[in-house]
Amino acid sequence: MVFAWNLSVNPGSRTVAPGHTTSFTVSVTGTIPGNPNVQLLVSPPVLGISASFTTNNVPAPFTSTMTVSVDPSKAPGSYGLPLWAHPANVLFPGPGNIAVGVNVVVAAFDFSLALSPPSITVKQGDTANYQIIISYSDPSYSGTTISVGVTGLGPGMNQQVIPSTSTLRISTSQSTPPAAYNIILTGSAMGVVHQASAVLVVQPAEQPFDFSMSASPTQQTITPGGSTTYTITVSLVSGSSQNVALSVSGAVPSGISTSLNPPSGSPSFNSILSVSTTSSVAPGQYSITVTGTAGAITRSAVVTLTVAQLPDFRIDVSPPSQTSTQGQTASYSVNVVGLNGFNAQVSLSIAGLPAGVGGTFSVQSSLPDYSSTLTLTIPGNSPAGSFTLTITGSGGGISRVANVVLVINPAQTQTQTTTQSGTTTGGGAMEMLQQNSLLIIAALIILVILFGALAMRSRGRQAAPRQAAASRIFCGKCGTGNPASNEFCSNCGNRLKGS
Repeated sequence: MVFAWNLSVNPGSRTVAPGHTTSFTVSVTGTIPGNPNVQLLVSPPVLGISASFTTNNVPAPFTSTMTVSVDPSKAPGSYGLPLWAHPANVLFPGPGNIAVGVNVVVAAFDFSLALSPPSITVKQGDTANYQIIISYSDPSYSGTTISVGVTGLGPGMNQQVIPSTSTLRISTSQSTPPAAYNIILTGSAMGVVHQASAVLVVQPAEQPFDFSMSASPTQQTITPGGSTTYTITVSLVSGSSQNVALSVSGAVPSGISTSLNPPSGSPSFNSILSVSTTSSVAPGQYSITVTGTAGAITRSAVVTLTVAQLPDFRIDVSPPSQTSTQGQTASYSVNVVGLNGFNAQVSLSIAGLPAGVGGTFSVQSSLPDYSSTLTLTIPGNSPAGSFTLTITGSGGGISRVANVVLVINPAQTQTQTTTQSGTTTGGGAMEMLQQNSLLIIAALIILVILFGALAMRSRGRQAAPRQAAASRIFCGKCGTGNPASNEFCSNCGNRLKGS
């Protein structure tokens, strides 16, 4: 039988989950004589499956959406639905109706779970986010609510499922022990249960950045004009390395200059502190502080610089003064003492000696400390008096002096006088006369007065020859008696009065 109208369904088959619906597009095309209403229906109906139409019981042509609903208890399987187009002016069933088959597949419900990524590493106190991935056995099950639970959390952990983003968020705390944790996500729906797992690695919390500083050596000793170096070590204590800027802080004494190489770096690293001095720097002990700065963190290291006295020596002489006589010797004890580590030969010399005086050292040159005896030989014709002598020590580019005094007294002289009775020594008498000249003069005056008185007394008795009175003349200087014929004193050379 040929119809001028027709019935079609698109698609011919759909899959649906129990308790869910699906839809088909139904088209009635062509015209029917008498233009009767056309009824769409499923006959015979399938138990547990029902159909409804958006457009129905209207004249052809028209299009309608058929919605198929499946009871939740409907067993999975493939079900054929006979779809009829029944014009109202013909009997049903009968030759004037058109039928097509519609296949409805009731799928068994299932799903799968996965966590992505499969492993996350965090620090203590940080949070890990996993994406929850759900796959259904059939697209018709999409949107089916899955109840989930999380196990495997460590101490101090908390979990949160965020449905809107399908995210599993796990937070840790500072008390969470560092370890690898196996996180298990359990999902259930419609009696189906599945699990997914992922690994959460918790590492120790990163400590705030910190560093330490030290110096090696901590003390150096130099002399004025010298230089030295220290090694400054900057070590990473915790956290991620940051740049540390180094500087010499505090007041650096005059005559001392410093430099750091390198002046900055990321711990751990070493920097060389170079210290140089001028020749005029004052000896002493100085503290130099090297400061490291990284943001608000400041650390320091202190070194000590000792500027020592230059190597030197001194000359000690004892006694400081000696007295001797012409023709004799004098000696001094000379000590050469090294100072501040002086280590060079020191040679001794003497200057300022009077004419004819010779000086010798028992040890003329040696390494300090040492002693030497200076012996002076004084000839009989050397000038008498007080003389300042200079003893000089030279060595290691240094000269040091010590002054001493030498007093030379005249030697005692001897005068020999020969008489008929023998030989007498006049030197002592001469010295005695010189020392007592006033007494001698007074005695002579008294003698002259006595002689005058005696002469006057005897003038009337006896006339003595004038030659006898003047037979001897006494020296007015030394008192020595001289023949009257002498013009000068035979002892001291003084001119005799009355000659």
